[in-house]
Amino acid sequence: MSDDRTVTGTGAPPEVRRASHVTDDSDVFVELCANALSETGLHHVAQYRWGVFGYSVDILDRLPEAQGGGFGGPGGKEQDVRRERFVRLGRQLHYVLGRMDHVLRSVDSGKLIRSVLQVGDGAVFHYYFRADDCLTGVSLGADTVDAGDRAMAELVGAFRQEIGLPLMNPGGFESETSLPVIERTPLALSKEPHRVVEGEWGTTEPALLEHCVEAVSPDALHYAGYVAPGTGRLSADVFNDPELSRFFGGSLTRDERRTRYTELGERLHYVVARLNQSLRAVMPGKLSRVVLDVEEGALFYVDRPDDHFLLGVTLDQSRVARADRRMNDLVHQMTATDEEPDAEPNGTR
Repeated sequence: MSDDRTVTGTGAPPEVRRASHVTDDSDVFVELCANALSETGLHHVAQYRWGVFGYSVDILDRLPEAQGGGFGGPGGKEQDVRRERFVRLGRQLHYVLGRMDHVLRSVDSGKLIRSVLQVGDGAVFHYYFRADDCLTGVSLGADTVDAGDRAMAELVGAFRQEIGLPLMNPGGFESETSLPVIERTPLALSKEPHRVVEGEWGTTEPALLEHCVEAVSPDALHYAGYVAPGTGRLSADVFNDPELSRFFGGSLTRDERRTRYTELGERLHYVVARLNQSLRAVMPGKLSRVVLDVEEGALFYVDRPDDHFLLGVTLDQSRVARADRRMNDLVHQMTATDEEPDAEPNGTR
């Protein structure tokens, strides 16, 4: 049922919907959600507790009809169906990502606090603002994804401040500008990255592995792997660097972490296939990028041609945003290698 008590911005007022059990006590949070929306960033956000829908706010009526594969345009029955699909997707993500949270505990990096699912020209965001309470957001349009993600992080921060909880720094956005600018030390002068080549690649140092080696460093991305099911796996990491010793004072050794990330990559590849099925009815396009942000760092998954994928990891929560940018650079380098005329399908030269 529509609720027009919250009105912000220009154009059509935000569409507010509440479940029957939600009272006026939630008004302050509904208003925070409405204030987080913009045509150039976040377009829809919904709140859930234990996977049960509470309320949603969106500005789909303000968007051009063609935006996000036809999810914009004036209200009507079609728009009502789209809103219900977004709400239903949030419930599905609570279940699927809740199971992924348990899997991620194997790397001893804390709870899952932020998930980014980039689909076609848009993205779905799933953020926890406290135990069992989460927000799911949607941005429609490739040029709105980064702004939508940051708007979600700020919204979670506002929720936590409202209920007297400390900030979690999802995405590492809060620490992004305060980090020292570090010149990347030439590999010859720093700790040589640990390399792994498994499977039938044809050479011991394929070009794709060199890209992984160049991408990792102690100040951002700590692990980068390229996985080709049926062919093998390549990876490089800087876990042996003394600067990262503080992350290995617990129960997991460096080799155990490498093994766990390999296993996580295989499971995540399966989860992505399942998520594609869930997202297909809601968002046009294919799931191409996944970010799983935990309390201590993040894991990055990027789909590649021929059912291959890239896996990246940072262990430092304050450097998640920087590591994400480094991962994007790695994707561009891999794409350039794939497009070289003498590059073979499995990455050998």
